[in-house]
Amino acid sequence: MRKNIVFLCFILAGLGLYSPESQAVNCQRASTPLENTICHNSVLQWLDRTMMEIYLLMLTEGDPLKVRQTYLNWRESLRECTSDNCIEQAYYKGISQIVDADLAFNWQGLWWNIEAPNMSGNTIRFSRAAHWSVAVDIRAWAGMNNDEFTAEARIINGVAFVERIEDTNSCKLLMIPRKNGSLQVFSNADWGCNISLPIGVFLDGRYQQAKSDPRPPPSLLSIGIFPTKEIDRKFRNMVGDDYQNFVNTANVFIYEDDLDNIGAQVISMWVRGAANRRVAIIMHRPDGTMWAGRIAPDNSGKLQMHYFSSQGDDQSQMPRTLVNWRVRYLGH
Repeated sequence: MRKNIVFLCFILAGLGLYSPESQAVNCQRASTPLENTICHNSVLQWLDRTMMEIYLLMLTEGDPLKVRQTYLNWRESLRECTSDNCIEQAYYKGISQIVDADLAFNWQGLWWNIEAPNMSGNTIRFSRAAHWSVAVDIRAWAGMNNDEFTAEARIINGVAFVERIEDTNSCKLLMIPRKNGSLQVFSNADWGCNISLPIGVFLDGRYQQAKSDPRPPPSLLSIGIFPTKEIDRKFRNMVGDDYQNFVNTANVFIYEDDLDNIGAQVISMWVRGAANRRVAIIMHRPDGTMWAGRIAPDNSGKLQMHYFSSQGDDQSQMPRTLVNWRVRYLGH
């Protein structure tokens, strides 16, 4: 969501649905008592930015005119607050109103982040729910990086707020039950959670209740490595049973330069927490020619390269791009 905020602002401004009064408070230009109070309280700053994210999200998901009017009415009522506590409670109420939170939500069970990337994920388990609070157990992973956390959430106006996940540096969560049966989670990732969580772990996203991971099995097509089914099919045929190993290595991936200058697209990938031991590369041209390499430990723990090519598996004919990549990890 954060990556698309600027783009959404331009689109919505063109439709007359986004204006200065619907922006997050700019603390460098705070001028009113309300703005200064928000800017001197880190929780209120986070709630203010989260409110803007939610407002933009609901403008695209719900009835935009109704959402805008609800927001403006809430913004007007916010001006009546003269204390930190009043402002904080107002944000919870406003967020609940704009999202039209499910006030009858059953705070129980296991919930999975269905927006987490390949080889990454989060689960939230709720227990010991009471009228005003619920216990939260969190499991999070990104590749080989993983950890587990606990917290106590306060339920305010139908939304659950975690003031600090235990054993973290002020990692906060806002969990919003939706009437479509999902749970939307926002964190203070920029200045709280990212400092404390394992590298690559993000708790934000849409969660679905399930006993096991409800996400469909990933493929190199679904996670964005290949742009078409045809390219994905050709690659499957080329690597055979090793296809799943490439999927399992595509935890993080980037584009690299085609050092052979043959008009090929080059994608390098690796597993977080094992970036020097579980890596892969795919190189393909528009005419269907393909090359691929994967490096992983063998049974003895020694790194071994697996090479594939649509032109044969003779490593002496390996493109310079893959040779340079192999040297990076194997030294030869």
